[in-house]
Amino acid sequence: MAYPNEFYLFRNYSIAVKSYLQNKCFLSRYPNDENVLIMYSTPARAFSKYIYPIVNGQQIQPIISFHLSENQYGETENLLGFVQKSNYNSTTQITTTVPPLLIYKLTYTLTLRTISVSDMDVLLYQILTTTSKNKKHCAIVDGQWMELGFSGVREETNLEPGEVQDRVIRYGIDLTVPRAYLPREYEESGAIQSWQLNYLVGDVGDSI
Repeated sequence: MAYPNEFYLFRNYSIAVKSYLQNKCFLSRYPNDENVLIMYSTPARAFSKYIYPIVNGQQIQPIISFHLSENQYGETENLLGFVQKSNYNSTTQITTTVPPLLIYKLTYTLTLRTISVSDMDVLLYQILTTTSKNKKHCAIVDGQWMELGFSGVREETNLEPGEVQDRVIRYGIDLTVPRAYLPREYEESGAIQSWQLNYLVGDVGDSI
């Protein structure tokens, strides 16, 4: 019977990116319950008006949607596959044999939508100043250090669906995580117990 090893790929990194956006993106002229909406989503054009809150043809709150658009294997950063590390836990007397983590570069694509240029300017400022190359956003994910920096800004207003009077301001930003880590399957082995040692010695003595 197969026992598959299950892990949610880069889900925890996506949660960390969403937490960053929720903590950094805020517009004071909107009430708290109608402030910047952050969601992990790539909605289809046909359903955009049903997903985004619309009143009289206008979006009523700023929206930032994001998704993981690329994960690139670090060809020059990953260790050899047969390299292993042993960790001994003196409390449980269990030795864990761990292969090296897999290292990836992640790219998250953000889509920002606002009803005014001034709102967009503020959101862009809040993101660009907290993910700049010389001062990236930092967090801990699965016990590992994570850095988040921006790599590009694009105006995408002309791509927004709908009538001209319904059109909102739209920009795109790419945020990158230079080093994201994937754990691999590991093995656990317990310490040799005293009764096991006596049993082995007895067998050897009898055979001699």
